[in-house]
Parts: sequence; structure tokens; C-alpha cells
Amino acid sequence: MVEKPTREQRAEAKAEKLRDRVSIWRVIPWSAHSFSMNALIVMTGYFTIYATDTLRLNPAIVGGLLVVSKILDAAGALLTGWIVDRAPETKLGKARPFDLIIIACWAATAFLFSTPGSLGDVAKYAWIFSSYILLTALFMPLYQANNPLFTARVFPRREHYSDVSAKTGLVTVLVAIIITVGMPIAIQAAGKDPAAWSLVAICIAIPATLIGLIRFWVFRESSEAAEIQAERVSMREIFSTLRRNPYIWVLSAMSILVGVYGSIAAGAYYFRYVVGNIGLQGLVAVSYVALIPLMFFFPVLIRKFSISRMIAVSSFIGAAGYLVMLFAGANLPLIMASAVLTGLAALPISFLAPVLIIDNATYNEWKGNRRLESVGGALFSFSGTVGGAIAAGVLGSVLAVTGYSGAANTQSATAIHGIIALNSWIPAIFAVATGLVALRYHRLEQNMKTITADVLARREVLVESEVIPGAPLTGTDAVRVVRRERNAPFGRSGRKRND
Repeated sequence: MVEKPTREQRAEAKAEKLRDRVSIWRVIPWSAHSFSMNALIVMTGYFTIYATDTLRLNPAIVGGLLVVSKILDAAGALLTGWIVDRAPETKLGKARPFDLIIIACWAATAFLFSTPGSLGDVAKYAWIFSSYILLTALFMPLYQANNPLFTARVFPRREHYSDVSAKTGLVTVLVAIIITVGMPIAIQAAGKDPAAWSLVAICIAIPATLIGLIRFWVFRESSEAAEIQAERVSMREIFSTLRRNPYIWVLSAMSILVGVYGSIAAGAYYFRYVVGNIGLQGLVAVSYVALIPLMFFFPVLIRKFSISRMIAVSSFIGAAGYLVMLFAGANLPLIMASAVLTGLAALPISFLAPVLIIDNATYNEWKGNRRLESVGGALFSFSGTVGGAIAAGVLGSVLAVTGYSGAANTQSATAIHGIIALNSWIPAIFAVATGLVALRYHRLEQNMKTITADVLARREVLVESEVIPGAPLTGTDAVRVVRRERNAPFGRSGRKRND
């Protein structure tokens, strides 16, 4: 007969579960950076339609220059990861100072959308792409590469990473509804007037910057939360580590594919020319309320299923959502249903990627290499940027081939078919591919508990090595040696030596 656990055992089990959780009152201020970045991503999502319709620039040239800028963005993503990992320890910490870059992000955004309409086309191209490259190739990659390292230095356990990421997703979805409802209404009011676009950008940039700084002011780095390595990382170590980690490349492949279907910024075109009103794009965003109940179960789902499997399933569901747009037309209920399904596709990879990046860092350490959280984050960002470059090329090519004209108030039937394709079967293909790649990542997650325990055991041995020279670095066996040596004077071997 199985004995029931005692009150003390139940209390201990409950306390252990609570140690794996992070209070929602800590998650809310931690999520502030996601609020700001979400608004930034939504705002920059209107860049293409701003360039083609408001500034009256050629869509093919805009698409081509976007591809070039994305290539520079990709190089910047790798460089910024190296910068973050080589950053020195300061009084504010190693990762925390990089949160101040949110100021530069929003300043560049406001500048980007304040292009004078009176400029000639060459000057317009120079204005928007110089500011766009600064934003996407330098400021945003630095800010995003810092996130995994900052997370690892604030929260001490892997279970905390998953819990924080899941709860951050829930909180961010709630705030994102406000952003995605309000911003299209403001864009619709701005119309094709450059001055009005500038006013909208500035009015959004100021509060978004202040919100983005909340995490910087509230959280401090803890030297006990993650391994602190004083020796600076070299480029040789980076390339050596990346060569020995196959899973970071699988994660990067997912990032590329998500970058493609997530960066085909054709929604505004669909609402302006198929639905007939960009402002209704904000109304459709209300449908994201349907995702909120699911987000409450996110922490539970993560503990029961692997993150990669959640990404795979959500990607397949998202592909079905994109295909709904093939026959949605101007039917708002169908468009809202599609928005819910495609929104679900983006959630796991958006909010749980830092956990996978930190897992890869732990795998690197387990293999005897440097952890390189920031480099992993930068490579993930780099891959997403490559996907964005492909998306920009696809968007520009489809608009150009189908005869789209930003100066026209109505589009030809061929151009409309192109806009529908950009919102339906084209992203669906990449969503399915994402799910298939995610299934290959599951192998690492199956072994993460063992790998993490082994890494922690090695760290314990390293601490003891000053007392016990030559202690082996073989995980749980090494810990067993340490414990045996600690108890040597009271053990059988100790008595023999004393005799």
C-alpha cells in the first residue's frame, strides 16, 4: 500500500513548485520592454506602405533596397552579439546598460517616419534607408541580443526562464491589443500626408520609450543568477562554439522561416485596397482577445510539452489561418478568424525563443565551450533578419510584377491577386516549413534536464577544486567524489588513514 505524503512532504513539494514560479508582479515590469518593442515592430511594419504610398516611391526599388538593408541588418545582428558578450562589467552590470538603447530605437523610428514630402526621390531614398539601417542593423539588434543575457542574469533557474517567458507572453498580448487597435486608426487618419505620419510617429515614440525604460530601472543583475565569465570572448571561440552546436542552426532555420512569413508586411495593403479601410485593421486586432484564455495555460503547457512541439503545432495552425485569407475577401469575421489562427502561430517562437537560446548556451557549456548567450541571441536575430530580407524581396517582387501603383487609389485585379497571395498561401508555405523544422529540435529539449544537472554539477566541482585539487569534471560522478571527500575524516577510508 502506498503511503500518503505527510504534511511536511506536501509543504516541501509545494515550496519546490513555488521556487519554479515568478510572481506576476515581477513579470509585469519585466514585460515593459516587450510592450515597447512590440509597438516598434508594429510601427516599422508600416514602413513599406509609407514608402510606396505616402512618399510615392517605386515598390520594386523599395523592395530591392530593403533586401540590401536586411543583409546589412544580418551582419549587424552578428556583430552586436559579439559586442554584448565582450562588454565589460560596469556598476550597472554587463547586460543592463544595453536596455538604454531603446531610446535610440525610438529616436530613429521617429526620424524615419518624418521624411519631408517635398524632397526629391533620391533624397527620400537616402533619408529613409539611412535611418532604417541604423534602426534595424544597429539599435534593434543590440537591444534584442542583450535580452537572453539579461534574463539569465536576473532569474536564477531554467524553470524561471520558461515561466517568465510564458507570463510575459500573456501580459504582452493584452497590451498588444491596445497597440494593434490604436495604431491602424492613427495610420488611417494620417492617410498619405507625410506631416501627419511624422506627428503620429513622434506621439507614439515618446510614451513607448518611457515604457521601454521600466525594466532598466526596476531590475538589477545578480551575480548568483548565471555564470559570470570575466575573460572576454574571442571571435575564434565564437566560431568554434557555433561549429560544435548543431541545435543552434536548427533554431536559426526556424528563425529564418518565421522571419519570412512574419515580415511580409502586406496587411496594410490588404486593408487599404481589398477591405477599403486601414483603420479596420485595428478592429480585427480585437480578435486577439480569443488568445488570452490560451495564454493562461501557456505555463502549464510548457511544463507538459516541449517548446519545440508547441512551436510546431502552432505553426501548422497558423498555416491554416493564412489559407483562410484566400477566400476571406472583405469579410471581417473570416479575417478575424484568420488573425486568431495566425496570431497563435507567432506566440511560442516570439516569447519562448530566449529559453531556447539559453538552452543552447547551457549545451555549449556542457560541451566545454563558452556559453555565449548574447551570440546565440544575435544569431537568432541574424537569422530572422535573413528571413526578413527574403520577405522584403518577395513583397517588392510580387507588387512590381502584378503592376501595383502606390499613387493610385484603386488597384488592378492582378495587383489585388498579388496582395491576397502575400497574405495567404505564400506565408502559409513558410509556416508549414517552420513546423517541420521545429520537430527536429525536440531531441535537445528531451535531454535538457540531464544536461542542466550535469552543468550544475561541474560548476559545483569547480567551486570545490580549490580545496580538492584535481577533482574530476564529470557531472554527477564528480559531485559524488566531492561529497565523499568532504566526509573523508568520518568515513571508512578516513579511519584507515588515521590508524
